[in-house]
This record gives sequence, structure tokens and C-alpha cells, in this order.
Amino acid sequence: MKAWIGLTFLVWGFSAQAGLFKITNRTGDCTLVCDRLETQVNANLPEADQSNYLKGMANAGVASQKGLGASYGSNIKFMEVGFTGALGADLGNNSMSDLIGGDVDTNQIRGVGVGAAVSLGLKGSNFGSKFGPFDMKRASFYGYFLKLDAPDTDGLDGNTTSLGFHMQYKIIEGFGAGFGFFEWGGVDITTGFERSSMNIKFIEPINETVTEGGVTANFDGTAAVGAKVSTVTIPLEISTNFRLLYLTSFFGGLGMDLSTGSAKSIANLSGNINITGGSGGTGQATLDLGTEEGPSTISTRAFFGVQFNLTILNAFVLVNKGLTNDTLGLAFGARISL
Repeated sequence: MKAWIGLTFLVWGFSAQAGLFKITNRTGDCTLVCDRLETQVNANLPEADQSNYLKGMANAGVASQKGLGASYGSNIKFMEVGFTGALGADLGNNSMSDLIGGDVDTNQIRGVGVGAAVSLGLKGSNFGSKFGPFDMKRASFYGYFLKLDAPDTDGLDGNTTSLGFHMQYKIIEGFGAGFGFFEWGGVDITTGFERSSMNIKFIEPINETVTEGGVTANFDGTAAVGAKVSTVTIPLEISTNFRLLYLTSFFGGLGMDLSTGSAKSIANLSGNINITGGSGGTGQATLDLGTEEGPSTISTRAFFGVQFNLTILNAFVLVNKGLTNDTLGLAFGARISL
């Protein structure tokens, strides 16, 4: 588990240095050559500007919670326990076809979020047969929580926390056919709340040199880059599922999220601009990721997945694709359903 989280953070660290590298307070020959040095450094940094980077991180935090709680393919009878890991990303200008084809431009990715949780689901009938007008036999309740620390890796520090609660109600009951070889799970409505918290900082050296008109400019320094992300989401989903030949279930649906929260940047840059040749000169390097942004207040998405039913053990993969933003969520886990 630590290896998986570490790899995710490592990829995120190299691709999350969004923003603008600038050279200010220029003197002497730190003119055209410093323009070229800015361009050279920024060519290796993501193309999102400050506000897009922070909003992308916030939206990725929201996407990283999908699939951690409610079950869409199990139709539990009594209870369910399990573990789920999830990734969320704001893909920017990358398309789904780019992702499927493995042709993703990482410089276009505006943010990445990580989620993981231990979950518990209980059938509503455990608490009685009726609650007002609601038939508790059609209801299910899910809670999840987990905090993970980044692994001990040079240049990496942080943690991520996932917490949530879901209520699911079957508005249309399903049916089985063919002696159980086919089962339709009906139509479910799911809501609740989801909280994502991530605090991550990655430290990376930067060394770039350019020459223009006989003047050479070099920047040799270290960037400490990251974000503090905290989001709270109220989802509203409608979904359905069906099972074939006992072993395989397919599920999907549509969701709308009402989200709030913030992403605050961590951006520290140390190092000197060195000018050689000509009459010399000086300059000061800065890295601006912006200050604070929030997630999309209202967003919609489609989701689908497949579940493999091995007696009481279910393993599943769930994909969420934003319809009103550029987010993508991927969850995968295993649960024991009774």
C-alpha cells in the first residue's frame, strides 16, 4: 500500500509544479537571456496558470472520494466491509482518448488527488422495518475513513485523509431471472457527504542554463512545491446494476456534486540567477502558484464499473468522468458482502 501511495505522490510531485517561473529585479545584461531562461524553465513545468492549478487540485480532491463508500453492484443483504483506493485528477486539455491510448501530456494535468478508505455498509433493515414513509429494507448506509502518510522518501512530505457517509435507497426494486443467472438490481438513489483532505509538499532541484548573444544565464536552485487541499461534497446519484452468471456485475449511473472547500498553494523557490559574459548582471527567481481556489461548486459526472463476485468477496473497479469539468476518478477495491 505504501508503495502505491508513494508512486502516486511521486508522479504528482513532478507534475504539480504548475504556475509561472519569473525573473524579476533584473540588472545589467539580464534582459533577453533571462527571457530565454524563463521560457526554458517554464517549458518543463505544467501549462496551467495559477488559478487553474489550484482549482484543478481542489476538483481532483473531490474526484478522489468517489467509490470509497457506497456500493453500486453488491445489493447487500445484511452488511459489507472492505477497503478501497482511489485516484482523482483534473486532466486539463487531455481527452479520454488520450488517456486510453496512453498519450497523456502530463504538463496539461492541473491536479491530482489520492483517496483510500476502510468502509462499512449496513442494510437499513438492521435498524427496523420503517422510518417514517421509508421502507428500511430498501435502504443501505455506508461510512468510510482512513488517513495515510506519505512514505519515507527524500524530498516528499505529506498526508491524505478520506472521510464520508452515504445513504442509499432503492426507489425501484430489481428482479432475478433464469434461475439466478441474471439479476437486475433495480434503481438506487445515493446521497451523503464526502470530505477530502490532502497536505503534500515535494522538493525538486532545478538547474537550467541558456546562452543569448554571448551572455549565459543559469539558475541553480530548489523548488518546494505542493498544496493544502480540503473539500466537502454532497453528492446526489442515480444508479443501476445487473449481474450475469453469478460472477460478474456491471453498474453505472449519473451524479451531481455540490462542493465547497479550498486548495492553498505551497510554493518556495531558493537559488540564484548567475549571469556570465557581457557586462554581467543579476536577477531574482520566483515561482507563483497563486494563493487559494475552491472546487467547482456544482458539477455533474457519469460513472460506470464492473464487479467480480467471488462468493462473499467482491472486487470492483469504478470510473467517474466529469461532464461539466475535466475530472477523472478511478477507484478499485475489495469488499466482503453478507
